[in-house]
Amino acid sequence: MSIRTTVFVKGEYYHIFNHGVEKRTIFEEEQDMHYFLDRMQDFNVAEAIGGKYVQNLKKNQCRGKASILVEIVAYCLLPNHFHLILKPVVDNGVSQFMHKICTGYVMYFNKRYARNGALFQGKFKANRLDGDEALAFLSVYVNLNFKHHKLDPERYLIRSSFKEYLHPENPSICNVKIIKDIVHECGGVEQYRKYAKQQSQYFLEQKEAIKQLAEL
Repeated sequence: MSIRTTVFVKGEYYHIFNHGVEKRTIFEEEQDMHYFLDRMQDFNVAEAIGGKYVQNLKKNQCRGKASILVEIVAYCLLPNHFHLILKPVVDNGVSQFMHKICTGYVMYFNKRYARNGALFQGKFKANRLDGDEALAFLSVYVNLNFKHHKLDPERYLIRSSFKEYLHPENPSICNVKIIKDIVHECGGVEQYRKYAKQQSQYFLEQKEAIKQLAEL
Protein backbone atom coordinates (compact mmCIF):
# COMPACT_ATOMS: atom_id res chain seq x y z
CA MET A 1 0.00 0.00 0.00
CA SER A 2 1.42 3.41 -0.99
CA ILE A 3 1.98 5.97 1.75
CA ARG A 4 0.99 9.57 1.04
CA THR A 5 3.96 11.91 1.45
CA THR A 6 2.06 15.19 0.97
CA VAL A 7 1.13 16.88 4.25
CA PHE A 8 -2.01 18.98 3.91
CA VAL A 9 -1.50 22.28 5.73
CA LYS A 10 -4.46 24.49 6.54
CA GLY A 11 -4.41 27.65 4.42
CA GLU A 12 -2.14 26.25 1.67
CA TYR A 13 -3.25 25.51 -1.91
CA TYR A 14 -3.15 22.02 -3.45
CA HIS A 15 -3.52 20.64 -6.95
CA ILE A 16 -5.59 17.46 -6.68
CA PHE A 17 -6.11 15.01 -9.55
CA ASN A 18 -6.92 11.41 -10.36
CA HIS A 19 -7.73 9.14 -13.31
CA GLY A 20 -10.13 6.30 -13.78
CA VAL A 21 -8.63 2.88 -13.11
CA GLU A 22 -6.77 1.80 -16.27
CA LYS A 23 -7.71 5.31 -17.50
CA ARG A 24 -11.29 4.17 -18.05
CA THR A 25 -14.15 6.64 -18.44
CA ILE A 26 -15.44 7.90 -15.09
CA PHE A 27 -18.10 10.26 -16.46
CA GLU A 28 -20.34 8.47 -18.95
CA GLU A 29 -23.13 11.04 -19.15
CA GLU A 30 -23.75 14.67 -18.28
CA GLN A 31 -25.76 13.58 -15.25
CA ASP A 32 -22.61 11.98 -13.80
CA MET A 33 -20.73 15.27 -13.91
CA HIS A 34 -23.68 17.09 -12.36
CA TYR A 35 -23.72 14.51 -9.56
CA PHE A 36 -19.98 14.89 -8.90
CA LEU A 37 -20.19 18.70 -8.82
CA ASP A 38 -23.25 18.64 -6.58
CA ARG A 39 -21.47 16.33 -4.13
CA MET A 40 -18.47 18.67 -4.13
CA GLN A 41 -20.80 21.27 -2.69
CA ASP A 42 -23.05 19.08 -0.54
CA PHE A 43 -20.32 16.95 1.05
CA ASN A 44 -17.96 19.84 1.80
CA VAL A 45 -18.92 19.69 5.48
CA ALA A 46 -17.06 18.70 8.62
CA GLU A 47 -19.90 16.57 9.97
CA ALA A 48 -20.30 12.89 9.07
CA ILE A 49 -22.32 12.07 5.97
CA GLY A 50 -25.08 9.70 7.04
CA GLY A 51 -28.74 8.99 6.51
CA LYS A 52 -29.90 11.93 8.63
CA TYR A 53 -27.62 14.35 6.81
CA VAL A 54 -28.84 13.14 3.41
CA GLN A 55 -32.48 13.46 4.51
CA ASN A 56 -31.89 17.03 5.68
CA LEU A 57 -30.00 17.75 2.47
CA LYS A 58 -33.02 16.68 0.42
CA LYS A 59 -35.10 19.09 2.51
CA ASN A 60 -32.48 21.79 1.80
CA GLN A 61 -31.79 22.18 5.52
CA CYS A 62 -28.01 21.65 5.41
CA ARG A 63 -26.75 23.90 2.62
CA GLY A 64 -24.82 26.86 3.94
CA LYS A 65 -25.16 25.90 7.62
CA ALA A 66 -22.33 23.46 8.28
CA SER A 67 -18.62 24.29 8.60
CA ILE A 68 -16.76 23.53 5.38
CA LEU A 69 -13.62 21.42 4.95
CA VAL A 70 -12.00 23.17 1.97
CA GLU A 71 -12.29 26.20 -0.25
CA ILE A 72 -12.80 25.08 -3.86
CA VAL A 73 -10.65 27.29 -6.10
CA ALA A 74 -10.91 25.63 -9.53
CA TYR A 75 -12.01 22.39 -11.18
CA CYS A 76 -12.01 20.58 -14.50
CA LEU A 77 -13.84 17.31 -15.11
CA LEU A 78 -12.88 15.33 -18.21
CA PRO A 79 -14.22 11.96 -19.42
CA ASN A 80 -11.52 9.87 -17.68
CA HIS A 81 -10.03 12.14 -15.01
CA PHE A 82 -10.43 15.31 -12.97
CA HIS A 83 -8.37 18.22 -11.64
CA LEU A 84 -9.12 20.40 -8.61
CA ILE A 85 -7.46 23.22 -6.71
CA LEU A 86 -8.35 23.07 -3.02
CA LYS A 87 -7.46 25.14 0.03
CA PRO A 88 -8.10 23.31 3.33
CA VAL A 89 -9.67 25.42 6.07
CA VAL A 90 -9.52 22.71 8.76
CA ASP A 91 -6.89 20.14 9.66
CA ASN A 92 -7.06 17.11 7.36
CA GLY A 93 -9.70 18.94 5.31
CA VAL A 94 -8.48 17.79 1.89
CA SER A 95 -8.36 14.11 2.84
CA GLN A 96 -11.82 14.21 4.42
CA PHE A 97 -13.30 16.08 1.47
CA MET A 98 -11.82 13.78 -1.16
CA HIS A 99 -12.81 10.66 0.78
CA LYS A 100 -16.41 11.82 0.97
CA ILE A 101 -16.90 12.86 -2.63
CA CYS A 102 -14.94 9.96 -4.17
CA THR A 103 -16.57 7.29 -2.01
CA GLY A 104 -20.00 8.77 -2.66
CA TYR A 105 -19.37 9.03 -6.39
CA VAL A 106 -18.09 5.45 -6.73
CA MET A 107 -21.19 4.16 -4.92
CA TYR A 108 -23.41 6.22 -7.23
CA PHE A 109 -21.52 5.22 -10.39
CA ASN A 110 -21.40 1.50 -9.60
CA LYS A 111 -25.11 1.42 -8.82
CA ARG A 112 -26.06 3.44 -11.89
CA TYR A 113 -24.01 1.31 -14.28
CA ALA A 114 -24.42 -2.05 -12.50
CA ARG A 115 -20.72 -2.59 -11.85
CA ASN A 116 -18.45 -3.48 -8.94
CA GLY A 117 -14.95 -2.64 -7.82
CA ALA A 118 -12.64 0.35 -7.94
CA LEU A 119 -13.33 3.26 -10.25
CA PHE A 120 -10.38 5.55 -9.54
CA GLN A 121 -6.67 4.86 -10.04
CA GLY A 122 -5.71 4.36 -6.40
CA LYS A 123 -5.36 7.32 -4.03
CA PHE A 124 -5.86 10.79 -5.43
CA LYS A 125 -2.66 12.63 -6.34
CA ALA A 126 -1.77 15.91 -4.63
CA ASN A 127 0.84 18.61 -5.12
CA ARG A 128 1.24 21.65 -2.87
CA LEU A 129 1.37 24.99 -4.63
CA ASP A 130 4.75 26.63 -4.13
CA GLY A 131 4.04 30.33 -3.63
CA ASP A 132 0.88 32.42 -4.08
CA GLU A 133 2.23 33.87 -7.33
CA ALA A 134 1.77 30.44 -8.93
CA LEU A 135 -1.97 30.34 -8.17
CA ALA A 136 -3.04 32.18 -11.34
CA PHE A 137 -0.75 29.93 -13.40
CA LEU A 138 -2.19 26.75 -11.88
CA SER A 139 -5.76 28.03 -12.24
CA VAL A 140 -5.23 28.24 -16.00
CA TYR A 141 -3.73 24.75 -16.10
CA VAL A 142 -6.80 23.35 -14.34
CA ASN A 143 -9.49 25.51 -15.96
CA LEU A 144 -8.28 24.81 -19.51
CA ASN A 145 -6.99 21.29 -18.99
CA PHE A 146 -9.34 20.00 -21.67
CA LYS A 147 -7.49 22.15 -24.22
CA HIS A 148 -4.17 20.57 -23.24
CA HIS A 149 -5.71 17.21 -24.17
CA LYS A 150 -7.15 18.73 -27.36
CA LEU A 151 -10.70 17.88 -26.32
CA ASP A 152 -13.47 19.93 -27.91
CA PRO A 153 -16.15 20.73 -25.27
CA GLU A 154 -18.72 20.62 -28.07
CA ARG A 155 -17.93 16.93 -28.65
CA TYR A 156 -16.81 15.66 -25.24
CA LEU A 157 -18.22 15.82 -21.73
CA ILE A 158 -16.29 18.67 -20.12
CA ARG A 159 -17.02 20.75 -17.03
CA SER A 160 -14.65 23.52 -16.00
CA SER A 161 -14.66 26.54 -13.69
CA PHE A 162 -13.18 28.74 -16.44
CA LYS A 163 -16.51 30.51 -17.06
CA GLU A 164 -16.74 31.20 -13.33
CA TYR A 165 -13.46 33.12 -13.61
CA LEU A 166 -14.77 35.13 -16.56
CA HIS A 167 -18.09 35.81 -14.80
CA PRO A 168 -17.29 35.85 -11.06
CA GLU A 169 -20.59 37.58 -10.34
CA ASN A 170 -22.49 34.39 -11.22
CA PRO A 171 -23.25 31.59 -8.69
CA SER A 172 -20.29 29.25 -8.25
CA ILE A 173 -19.19 26.27 -6.17
CA CYS A 174 -15.76 27.93 -6.08
CA ASN A 175 -14.73 30.57 -3.56
CA VAL A 176 -15.69 33.78 -5.34
CA LYS A 177 -13.33 35.97 -3.31
CA ILE A 178 -10.32 33.84 -4.27
CA ILE A 179 -11.42 33.88 -7.92
CA LYS A 180 -11.74 37.67 -7.86
CA ASP A 181 -8.30 37.98 -6.25
CA ILE A 182 -6.74 35.81 -8.98
CA VAL A 183 -8.48 37.76 -11.75
CA HIS A 184 -7.52 41.07 -10.13
CA GLU A 185 -3.89 39.94 -9.90
CA CYS A 186 -3.94 39.45 -13.67
CA GLY A 187 -5.41 42.92 -14.25
CA GLY A 188 -9.09 42.09 -14.70
CA VAL A 189 -11.29 39.63 -16.55
CA GLU A 190 -10.06 40.42 -20.06
CA GLN A 191 -6.44 40.30 -18.96
CA TYR A 192 -7.07 36.95 -17.27
CA ARG A 193 -8.63 35.68 -20.50
CA LYS A 194 -5.54 36.74 -22.45
CA TYR A 195 -3.22 35.32 -19.81
CA ALA A 196 -5.11 32.02 -19.89
CA LYS A 197 -4.82 31.84 -23.68
CA GLN A 198 -1.07 32.50 -23.54
CA GLN A 199 -0.37 30.02 -20.76
CA SER A 200 -2.55 27.35 -22.34
CA GLN A 201 -0.51 27.64 -25.54
CA TYR A 202 2.66 27.34 -23.44
CA PHE A 203 1.36 24.14 -21.82
CA LEU A 204 0.59 22.66 -25.24
CA GLU A 205 4.04 23.53 -26.57
CA GLN A 206 5.74 22.02 -23.52
CA LYS A 207 3.67 18.86 -23.83
CA GLU A 208 4.58 18.51 -27.50
CA ALA A 209 8.28 19.11 -26.76
CA ILE A 210 8.28 16.37 -24.10
CA LYS A 211 6.55 14.02 -26.53
CA GLN A 212 9.17 14.67 -29.21
CA LEU A 213 12.02 14.08 -26.74
CA ALA A 214 10.49 10.76 -25.76
CA GLU A 215 10.48 9.70 -29.41
CA LEU A 216 14.21 10.40 -29.90
